[in-house]
Amino acid sequence: MNNYDVVVLGGGAGGLFAAANLNCGKVAVIEKERKLGRKLLATGNGRCNLTNLDMQTKYYNFSARDFIEKIILKEPSQKLIEDFRKMGLLCRPDSEGRVYPYSNQAISVVDVLVSKCEKSGVEFITDTRINEISPKNGGFELVSDKGIFFCKKLILACGGKVQKNLGSDGSSYIFANQLGIACSSVFPSLGAVPVDDKDIAQAKGVRTSAKISVLGDGNILHTEVGELQINEKNISGICVFQLSRYVSEYYANQSQYRNIKIAVDFAPDISFDELVRYFGTKKSSEDVFEGFLNKKLGSYLIKKSGIKNFSAKDSERLAKIVKKCVFDPSGTIGENSAQVTAGGIELGEINENFRSRKYKNLYIIGEALNVDGMCGGYNLHFAFASGKICADDINSKRKNNDKNKRN
Repeated sequence: MNNYDVVVLGGGAGGLFAAANLNCGKVAVIEKERKLGRKLLATGNGRCNLTNLDMQTKYYNFSARDFIEKIILKEPSQKLIEDFRKMGLLCRPDSEGRVYPYSNQAISVVDVLVSKCEKSGVEFITDTRINEISPKNGGFELVSDKGIFFCKKLILACGGKVQKNLGSDGSSYIFANQLGIACSSVFPSLGAVPVDDKDIAQAKGVRTSAKISVLGDGNILHTEVGELQINEKNISGICVFQLSRYVSEYYANQSQYRNIKIAVDFAPDISFDELVRYFGTKKSSEDVFEGFLNKKLGSYLIKKSGIKNFSAKDSERLAKIVKKCVFDPSGTIGENSAQVTAGGIELGEINENFRSRKYKNLYIIGEALNVDGMCGGYNLHFAFASGKICADDINSKRKNNDKNKRN
């Protein structure tokens, strides 16, 4: 039996940040992968977008916003940046407020966290899979493939269920079930959206600026402006990622809408009337998009509009498809290509310090919870903030216990 005051189950963003901030006796981080922080190393194309200076609740799923508001007050972006600075990591924002390590390398984040943990005496137990968790003697017994561990306090930081190749295998929800903790259905978010369109491959490889909206029963639910990428069987780009949650939610049977569509405006800064006049000057299908849009995209739009041989009388018809090209999503985004998990352990199961309401010595943090944000550092901010807040709570309780013993 290996005994610890605190075990952090999961060596990802939230788990490492929690462990780095703990000051309460014998601490271990147990990680099933051989390397720590594998998913963290892959974030932001290896650059690691830590947080965002524009930290608001509107960038998170609606059901979590009241909870997130409390978290932002406790751990705003500037405080998180300062927490990292104290550990030795310098950060800087880009022009859009996204904050990265000064080195622009995710490995700098992992190195700083691991170094801080080692200096604090945290033990790392890697390549070790926990199979069962059960309450015991006021703490928890963890049965693994390499023996049994006991801890007085447990921090569940196992992540979600996307990018299984990086360690997020959904074990958080298995443990929640073992402990009788409520968990909602989970589905992938922030990824490319597959579409049902036999002709889309014609525009494969096209990248273009566009305004993209997701429609629920014909009503606009969310709109983004940015670069759209058209692939053989899906549409992609950050602007698509930002609204992909609605699509996955629909296909996970969690949506209130009867149908979901995606509408793309390929000329958001040009009015419909201006387009009609522009197309009215064109003579044939070959030159209708010349000097305007990518030719591959133009050919695809003409085919999608049903126009055989373009003439001036088709100007309005073509302008309509340019201003509102509707795609039918054909399914949820892939778990291995999505960035985060939506859904998860219900927020009603924890308090604002991430302590379980059912077990006083259990904490649940990060992506395992029913909190998911948009691209831009919001998901990592939540992971780090949850780790810091729960560590502070454990430290304060330890300090109070020590004080009571002295008295």
